Amino acid sequence: MASVREESWQIKRRSDFCVGTNKPFADKEEIITRLLSREGEYIREDYCLAYWNEHRPDHGLSAWKSIFRIPPPPDEPVKKENAETLLRKLVSREDAADINAVYILAIMLERKKILVEKAVQTRSDQVKIRVYEHKKTGETFLVVDPELKLAAIETVQEEVVGLLGGKPPKTETVHHFETLLHTLIEKHEKLLFPKRTIPGEDRTAQRLAAAFFALLAGKKSPYWEESAKLFNRYEDSELLGPVIAGYRDLIERVPQEIRFQGLENPKLTKQLELLAVKEPKELHEADVLAAFSSGAPRSTGLREKVLDAVRIITQAP
Repeated sequence: MASVREESWQIKRRSDFCVGTNKPFADKEEIITRLLSREGEYIREDYCLAYWNEHRPDHGLSAWKSIFRIPPPPDEPVKKENAETLLRKLVSREDAADINAVYILAIMLERKKILVEKAVQTRSDQVKIRVYEHKKTGETFLVVDPELKLAAIETVQEEVVGLLGGKPPKTETVHHFETLLHTLIEKHEKLLFPKRTIPGEDRTAQRLAAAFFALLAGKKSPYWEESAKLFNRYEDSELLGPVIAGYRDLIERVPQEIRFQGLENPKLTKQLELLAVKEPKELHEADVLAAFSSGAPRSTGLREKVLDAVRIITQAP
C-alpha cells in the first residue's frame, strides 16, 4: 500500500506535448488529460483532441478536458506569503503533519478559482484523494481529503491564517504567556505600580512601560483598565505619542509571534506552562528569558524591544 507521503504530496506538471503524437500543443488548444495508476504511483498524460478522438484511449482513473495555455513568464519574486506559495512550500517539504493545512489551502485556492477540482479518487484504504488542476499552469495537485469535522476545520483555518501573516486567535501558548506575565507583575508589583511616589518626581516613562506589561498581560490583569486610560491620556502627546504607538504595536505583534513559535515548537508551550504555574517567589526571570531564546531575527528584535521596556522601568530616577 502506498504511504501518505507517496500519494498525497504530488504536483503533476502539464506536458507541453501530446503523449500520442509527440507534437507540441498550441496556445489555447483544447486538450484531454487522463490520470492513471501504475505500480502505486499516479501518472498524468496529456493528449491533443484529434489523437484522443481517433484512438479513444481508456479514461484510466479519470479524464477531463481543458485548455492548454503557454505558461506566462515567471513572476517577480514573491515578497509576501500567499495561499499558493504556502501550498507549494508545504507540499515540497512532504511532512504528513501538514496534511490538514494543505487541504484547507487547496479549498481556499479553489474558492479563488485558482484551482479546479477535476476528480476524487478513493484509495484501497478508503482515503480520498482530491485531484485539482491549476487554471493557469495546468499542474495537477493531488491532495488528501482528511475529512475534517467542523471544529477541526476552524482550528486548521486559524493556523493557516497565522501562517499567512494574518491576525491569529489566542492559543494555549499565548494563554500561558499571559499567565506568566501576571505572575511577573505580581512579583514586581511594588516596582511596577508603586502606591506612593516622590513629590516632583516624573515617572511617566516608567509608568507607561509598566502599563505596557499590564496591557500585554490581557484584560484579566488588575491594572489593565488604569493602564488603558494612561495610554489614552498621553497618546496625542507630541513627545510620548510615538512611545505609546510603539507599545501598542508590540501588544499586537508579541502574542502573534508567541503563537507562531508555539505552532512550530510545541516544547515552548510546555515550558511556558511549567513556568506559569509557579508562585511569584519561585519564578526566576532568567528561566523566562531562556524559554524565549531564539535566533530568528524577528523574534530577537521583539525580545529586545520588550527588554527595553524593562530597562526603562528599572532605571534610576
